[in-house]
Amino acid sequence: MANAQELDDRVAATRVETLLNEVFAGVGALAARVVALYERASAEGRAPSTADLAALRPIILEHLRGPGPALAGTGVIMAPGLLADEPRWLEWLRLPLGSDEPCPLSVDLDPHSVAGYEYTSTEWFAAPRRSGRRVVVGPYVDYAGTDEYILTFAEPIRSGERFLGVAAADIRAGDFEQAMLPVLDATAPRAALVNAFGRVIASNSPETLLGLLAPEARQERPLPRGGEWADCDGLPWSIRTV
Repeated sequence: MANAQELDDRVAATRVETLLNEVFAGVGALAARVVALYERASAEGRAPSTADLAALRPIILEHLRGPGPALAGTGVIMAPGLLADEPRWLEWLRLPLGSDEPCPLSVDLDPHSVAGYEYTSTEWFAAPRRSGRRVVVGPYVDYAGTDEYILTFAEPIRSGERFLGVAAADIRAGDFEQAMLPVLDATAPRAALVNAFGRVIASNSPETLLGLLAPEARQERPLPRGGEWADCDGLPWSIRTV
């Protein structure tokens, strides 16, 4: 018979897995649509364009306003040189903090500009391109993009061996923490959810702040991840009792 701690760990693992499933379901749907757009354009003997990607907006909006975790933004980020009419491109909608009105993410995509959004060097873009695997990155401050404290969930978009870009979704770190508090409260009066690099991604203790390296643990238990997440970098997360 499972003891109370094992039951709490199962609840936490189930909550995390549900969140991953909900976020990556939308991300995967976007990736599949980009592959279809790319292959249709290739069959017509041309490269896809930003006009092709505009067809994604309804599904991006659906994902952004879906019943799953509250997203700060979602969309696709294209590999440089893939499109016919723009060297770099984001087809991305975001919900500004405190607003219910989605809007495109407006950034400077000139790689030679001092303020240019060099997204190809970000971990959420570079890791899926390098490994072909999904990745969870953060929490981190997206200084060049939204300037918010977020977690990013991303997966590569591929047609055969061709890397097309990534599909991704952002969750504000504060929203993510709020979603995880019931799980942590059921675990211990002072507990933290910690990412694979030892940083706090949720905490129910005012002494263990979001984003900091977690303090030494009285006890740490990696959350088991199902086989579905074996190809996802940035996992497993752990529950650390502090």
